Amino acid sequence: MSSQVIDTAFRSSKLNECYVFKKKRFTVVNYAPGAKKDRVVKRPIHTSDGFPFLDETPFEKVVDCAFETEGTEAIIFSGNKCAKIDFAPDSDTELVDGPVPITTMFHCLKGTFLENGIDAAIKWTGHNVFLFKGNEYVRMDYHSKTIVTHYSIRSGFKSLLGTVFENGIDAAFASHVPNQAYVFKGEYYARIDISNEGDCIVNGRVKLFHDEWPALQGLLNF
Repeated sequence: MSSQVIDTAFRSSKLNECYVFKKKRFTVVNYAPGAKKDRVVKRPIHTSDGFPFLDETPFEKVVDCAFETEGTEAIIFSGNKCAKIDFAPDSDTELVDGPVPITTMFHCLKGTFLENGIDAAIKWTGHNVFLFKGNEYVRMDYHSKTIVTHYSIRSGFKSLLGTVFENGIDAAFASHVPNQAYVFKGEYYARIDISNEGDCIVNGRVKLFHDEWPALQGLLNF
């Protein structure tokens, strides 16, 4: 299988939980590092049912990319649009800002390869987030709205050299384990460790997605 399995994901404010999106639906699962991902926290529902304010917006049909910021807030992307939401696991969800063009919320992305859409994101330390498209990425400070670095995946993530991820990442999300993240491409995924000194694939290997994430059967129909 070479097609994209999931569209995007982001880390919840609740330990070991993440939101996962595919086309018009999303689910919440427990991804507990080191264990098989077989626990469904929230059964798959339509995006507009969980986030009514996204009805009749581009996000109703697909969320291409997302990353959490502070507390229960996240930035979501669809095409060249983005919005800030409060995903509030224990109360009503809320639209905080947008939808607006990506370059309106993040002026630093104007004229870059990211202004019309973003493939994947990983929230890192502080206000830093990695934004990926194709075989390139930037590290952006989403608070000061400045680009810190810009590299190819091959140059910036040495552990992904020679893997399916070196030419692009379909989706990603930060783990609750500091400096760790999950990356997805087609039928494959890996857990990576990202530090200032370098990066590595945790346990040293890329794995098949379907073998390790049975909690997503209802969302993906596999």
